Amino acid sequence: MEKIIKLKMEKDKSLKIYINDEEKLSISGDNRSITADKIYEIVGFTIGDHYTITSECEGNTDKQVLDFFKDLFDKIAEKVNALNC
Repeated sequence: MEKIIKLKMEKDKSLKIYINDEEKLSISGDNRSITADKIYEIVGFTIGDHYTITSECEGNTDKQVLDFFKDLFDKIAEKVNALNC
């Protein structure tokens, strides 16, 4: 199944994570931590899934943070997608 993970940085500096347009998590601007368990829960991996990562930034708000999380999710998606080859 194709799953699109969208990372969206809001003007209030919260980072929202969507899977196929369904909001799965909002990370506040005050505490930017996330655990591996939470990422696994968000991704909801099952055999045959293929992940694409996109990002969106309201203005230029905390773009470095968004880039960090996009890079993290890109690396995860690359590894998971390789399992399904």
